[in-house]
Amino acid sequence: MSTPNERLVTAQWILERNLGWVAAAEIKVGAITAVDIAMLAALGAFFSVDPSKSPWAILFGVSAAGALLIALTCTAMVLSPRLSGPSSSLLFFCPIASMTAVDYCNELHRATHDQLLADFSQQIHRNAEIANAKHAWVKKCLGWSLFAVLPWVATIGLLVKAQLGA
Repeated sequence: MSTPNERLVTAQWILERNLGWVAAAEIKVGAITAVDIAMLAALGAFFSVDPSKSPWAILFGVSAAGALLIALTCTAMVLSPRLSGPSSSLLFFCPIASMTAVDYCNELHRATHDQLLADFSQQIHRNAEIANAKHAWVKKCLGWSLFAVLPWVATIGLLVKAQLGA
């Protein structure tokens, strides 16, 4: 069996990996969001230039914009902070911030290996839930963004065709 220190080190390693997965979701959605905003901007630019929009261009444009707005809503869900957690913890910043510095230092010095391991275990589980939820929203965001590509390309094609034919 491992020593108490080894178990704490392992728990810390697992927590750090979970925090990495949380951060990875937020990084992934950043790239998707940049593309989504660029696509919306392009739609706006093309629609503002063409005075005579065909019903098909409007239909595809609204479809693309709607899907992109849903994707951006999913982005907001990924980036939304999850602040719920244990009410007493020596690891989670919300309970730590509610203590004075002296109280926190005293609590940390008094904590046993078993108490710290229990705290790490709760944090690992909560952060795994957060990572799971954030990655589910990333998947939805990507799905809506990819869905938007087809009507977006059709819209741009129709508007360019109308400009070239004018």
